[in-house]
Amino acid sequence: MNEIRLLALDIDGTILTREKQLTDRTKAAMEAAADAGIVVALVTGRPFYGIPDELMSLKGLGYVISSNGAVTTDLQDKRILRMANLDSDTALEMIAVPRKYDLVYAVFADGIGYSEMEPFDRHIRMIDNPGLEMYIRKSRRITYDMDGLIRSAEKGVENIWLIAHDQNERDELNRLIREKWNVRTVLTGKIDVEIGSPMADKGMALTDLAESLQIHRQKILAIGDSGNDIGLLQAAGIAVAMGNADDDVKKIADIVTGSNSADGAAAVIEAILARREEKMS
Repeated sequence: MNEIRLLALDIDGTILTREKQLTDRTKAAMEAAADAGIVVALVTGRPFYGIPDELMSLKGLGYVISSNGAVTTDLQDKRILRMANLDSDTALEMIAVPRKYDLVYAVFADGIGYSEMEPFDRHIRMIDNPGLEMYIRKSRRITYDMDGLIRSAEKGVENIWLIAHDQNERDELNRLIREKWNVRTVLTGKIDVEIGSPMADKGMALTDLAESLQIHRQKILAIGDSGNDIGLLQAAGIAVAMGNADDDVKKIADIVTGSNSADGAAAVIEAILARREEKMS
């Protein structure tokens, strides 16, 4: 752990609490890691402009991998390093699925999450977490022409996200989608399905970023909690699952830390820095 050069951090359920707050301890740990020369990257399912300002303004933050690995952005040079989007024609075909089953859904394009008014209102009524509700309200833009928006997305669509009515429907829809289209799906939450390009994967994006920085896999530490973090953890030399992580995430982890309500990510980062100081002294 004292040789870690790249720190890859999921956001929701990892460095943010259930209330979607960044604690002072976690903020301090992340900035201290950057000060120590460790490359710090956020790796999230959120679209780029759905990331809170308090995270984007962290001192030393180097990179953001957003929309489940669809887009990698260099924050220092302010440029996109990697993009793996669904083409617009495929995205137009795929939104017929949530419409057919009358599901809540959203489309991510150009770093923004778009919703239609009725599904958006229904989604808000489903939420029982004030922090999550605030995030959804702040990060979504309402469109009255989703088809037109997708057609006009010159770079394609980063992600299509839908909420099934129950787990059985989620699993069945996931199977049908994967059979019909050449896409990558991840199951986030108990009834959510997120759909992206076959190359839109947190782990693939992290591997490409590390190679561009000439950082060996063994010097990468990744922390996550959900199904869309499995590829991320598998791409790292040290995989850390949060105490609140899904069981299948914990199974592949080298370390299980405390929960996101107990600054579990900060504890790991602090341990890295303490080991480095010991080695230097």
